[in-house]
Amino acid sequence: MGLNNTLTARPREVRSSNHAKRLRREGLLPIVFYGHGLSGSQSLALDYAEFKLAFQATEGNRFLYTLAVEGQEPCPALLRDFQVDPVSRRVLHADFQKIDPQKPVTVQVPLALAGKAAGVERGGQMQQGEREITVSGLPSLIPAAIEADVTALGLGQTMHLSQVRLPADLTLVRTADLPVAAVAVPKGLKAEADAASGATPGAAKAAAAEKKPERKKTDKK
Repeated sequence: MGLNNTLTARPREVRSSNHAKRLRREGLLPIVFYGHGLSGSQSLALDYAEFKLAFQATEGNRFLYTLAVEGQEPCPALLRDFQVDPVSRRVLHADFQKIDPQKPVTVQVPLALAGKAAGVERGGQMQQGEREITVSGLPSLIPAAIEADVTALGLGQTMHLSQVRLPADLTLVRTADLPVAAVAVPKGLKAEADAASGATPGAAKAAAAEKKPERKKTDKK
């Protein structure tokens, strides 16, 4: 659940951008910490390897952490924003917000498709639309991921956001009923189905010609 991962931070001096670069070379991540119960924002530094490991972990939500700041009691924190190098994809800076554990937070949670769709059993191709959904709930109850059961999804069928069953303690924030999963019918499979039913393009044209009324010509006098 949320807050499973703990990050250790220490105070840092705020100088020039060169100082931040030096911190990164030393394997540290500059962060700003602010929010509930704090008198102002705090400039801190995290061990980058520790942050990366926690950010990629599967046992907790990647936006919620327990932040242990040197000289302070560990507290719940929300990763509010972060900057990424466009080339290396390394996180360069992050903002953490201290939150009240008794109040709901709004976060994004990965959406995982569970089960093998009936349509896939028949040769269809599973396509996933939304890969994250936005939910609201108490920090300690936010899961690492939410599963959507697609077992009953047949050929050509689509599952929408409103059909995803959420844990009882969570509320869906995004209201647009977007498609989250669909079983597409491959062209080859569709042609095979058409052929089996006798609905080939040639047969369809012939049937249309048979049904088309014959036009009678009248002699002009």
